[in-house]
Formats: sequence, C-alpha cells, structure tokens
Amino acid sequence: MADLRDQTLGFRLRREWPAYIYLVPTTLVLLFLNAYPIAYTVYISLTNFGIGRNYFTYQYIGLTNYTYALTTGATTSLTLVENSFFWAGGCVALFLLVGLGLASVMNQDLRGKTIYRTVILLPWAFPAFITILVWANMWGYEYGIINAMLGTIGIHKVDWILGGADTAWVTLFVTNVWLSFPFYTVVFLATMQAIPKDLYEAASIDGAGTLSKFGRITLPYLMPTVVFVGLMGFLFTFNNFYPIYLITNGGPGIATQIFITESYSQAFGAVGSHPAYATAAVYSVLDFLIISALTMVVIWRTDLTRNWLK
Repeated sequence: MADLRDQTLGFRLRREWPAYIYLVPTTLVLLFLNAYPIAYTVYISLTNFGIGRNYFTYQYIGLTNYTYALTTGATTSLTLVENSFFWAGGCVALFLLVGLGLASVMNQDLRGKTIYRTVILLPWAFPAFITILVWANMWGYEYGIINAMLGTIGIHKVDWILGGADTAWVTLFVTNVWLSFPFYTVVFLATMQAIPKDLYEAASIDGAGTLSKFGRITLPYLMPTVVFVGLMGFLFTFNNFYPIYLITNGGPGIATQIFITESYSQAFGAVGSHPAYATAAVYSVLDFLIISALTMVVIWRTDLTRNWLK
C-alpha cells in the first residue's frame, strides 16, 4: 500500500477527518493563548497607551510609533537589531564549537567515559535562573570569584559588567555557553555514535589521519544535525531573556540590550518610571517580524513543509 504521506492533501483530509475534529479544541486553546496576545500587542503598538501617562484614555494613532522607531529612534532600533543578531550568532557559534569539541573527545575510547558523560550534564541539572544568578555573583567586581582568581596571578580587578560593552558581552557569552553546551554535546555525541565504525576502519586502512577522518566522514554525517540545531539555537537565543536581564540588564547603557529586554524595560522598567506600553509593543512586534522571517528560513532550510500541499 502506498505511503499515506505520498497522497494528496485532499485525500488525506477525507480519510483523516476524525483526527482533525479531535484537534479542534486544542487548536482553539492555542489560538486564544497565542493569536489573541499577538493581535492585542499589534493593536497596542498602534496607540499611545502609556506614552505621556495615557493609561485610561489612550487613542489609536496609526503607524506613528513605528515611524518614530525607524526615524528619530532609529539609532536605538538599529542597536537592538545589531545586538540581537550578535547575541544569537555569537552564542550559536560558541555552542557549536564547544559542543563539537567535547563530543569528539567523549566519542573516544576513554577510561571512565560514563562518568565524564554524567558530569558534563550537571550544568543542565540546575535551574537556569539559579545558575545565572550564581554566575552574576561570580562576575562581581568586589567579591566575585573570577576577579579573586585573577588577583592571585597579579591581574587587577575587572569591572566585567559595567566596565564596558566588550567585557559585558564576555560575561553573557561565557554564562550562556555554560548553560547550553551540555545539550549540544549530547546531540552531537549521539549523532557521532550512529556513524558506522566500518567507515573509520576503511579510512584507517587507506592511511587517513584523525583530521582527515573528521573532515571526510564525521563532519558530513554531522552537517544535517549541525544545521538544524544551529538554526533552532539561533531562534531560541535571539529572544533569550534571562542572561541579559539578570547579569547586565542591557547595560552599560543599552550596549547589551536586545529587543525582548528593551520591551520589558519599556513596560516594566525601573521602579518609579512611567511604563510606555505602546513603545514596548512596537519593539515586540518588530522582534516578532524578524523571528517570523527567520522561522520561514528555518522551515525552508529543513524541508519541514515537504509534502504538505501534495
């Protein structure tokens, strides 16, 4: 019998209509929990809600907020775009590099490798929120353990968080790599272990070295996994709120601010400040549009829509 996935969309709908009926309640709930907040955020972005303390009498003002964000506030908007891509791209590059490196080591015939594979999962076992707070204290200027360790070798204290954009980004990248490398290591290690050993044996007979085996055998097998987890990691990290909020809070200035943290700052910022909900909504919508475009690239690149409309 032919595979059902090879049939036309109309044939599948006629054959599987009871399944679609069962999906209706879940679909309605998801639409309410997702579509409604998105639609309401778009509406708020077209008003002056919270701007100038307009909390109860806000009015529809069209694209005024977007015009402001792309003209007068273009510098801030451009900084948010650059920071968001730099944050996501830099983290994913480090994730892949560290994950591939550790997976390659773990894939060797090491004594006690079961213990190593268990230990490497420990950063994953603790709640990310708690781990980030611990790292924030470790980066502290006065009492942080990192400055204390630098002091033992004669290096002066570094104000990692507020001393400048470069050091602030270092704190964020290192912390986020610590949080994420176990996942990438496990995924790459599982893929490596699925590669037939006969290929390596044949390559050894032909005189291939370690680097040659990695480049000609391991890497080609890993590429689909690398592309998929890299793209998904980029999408997730683009809106990864907690490290930036808990460590640098977007500072110094807005040097490490991204869309999601700026939106939060505008809506629920410092105590005593007046929330600008419309401005927060604008940044949220712009972020949503960028993520949607990136998601379409991921869907296209991973062939997730294959056979949908046949």
